[in-house]
Amino acid sequence: MKNKLLFVLLLFTSVLMAQKLPREILYGQLVADSTGVENVLVTNKTAKLAVYSRSDGTFQIHVREKDTLIFSNLNFPVQSLILNEADLKLKLLKIKIESRPNQLDEVIINPNALSGNLEKDNENIKVTQLKPKIDNLTAIATLYEDDVQSSPDNKLMPGYLDTRYMMDFQAIGVKLIRSLKSSEAQRNKNKDISRFSVIVQNRFSPEFFRNNFKMDKKQTEAFLNFCESDPNAKELTANGNDFELIDFLMLKKQEYTKFKKE
Repeated sequence: MKNKLLFVLLLFTSVLMAQKLPREILYGQLVADSTGVENVLVTNKTAKLAVYSRSDGTFQIHVREKDTLIFSNLNFPVQSLILNEADLKLKLLKIKIESRPNQLDEVIINPNALSGNLEKDNENIKVTQLKPKIDNLTAIATLYEDDVQSSPDNKLMPGYLDTRYMMDFQAIGVKLIRSLKSSEAQRNKNKDISRFSVIVQNRFSPEFFRNNFKMDKKQTEAFLNFCESDPNAKELTANGNDFELIDFLMLKKQEYTKFKKE
């Protein structure tokens, strides 16, 4: 009796020791007869780990003795392997897995299918004729040629005028007017850019006129329009000398003040 208890105790202890052993990397390779073994999910069910096999079927996963590996893929039925001590001693564990047999879908023979006899099959064929909903204006705009469903014009009759390839003078006129307006707007824009008042406002900030001339934006525009009449204004903006331009503005400010008082 004591020997039996001792044996059970030793067996239980060995099982506990085996369960506490650290896991090590298992190098494995899946092999199949005619199906690729890439992207097969290899799951260590015991340790709850999972990896995918490479294109050549190889994989690496942490395991220890008595762990259960499960292999699953669409091309294979789910298969499992319980590892033993001999499996862990191999440098590369090759595992052959069975591929899933290809099953054909059920074929249903239709009794109404074509038999090859044209006269007989013609009775089972339903023909539907579609009539396109295209009016005359749409047909002309899209350059459809005359067919059996349209009313062709008699081109030999006096007074016939083929308008399909004529110029659309109304559209040409609209584009011409838009082009003229665009050119005029561009000329006005270029003219504004070359004006003395525009050039000066681009060179000096509103704060410059506010601090030195005590003018807001509206007053500045009126003052610069006054300066624009001076023949020297254009020459000063052309030479790019800001100091001479500032001296000119200071002198014109005095004239502008007198002009406003009068």
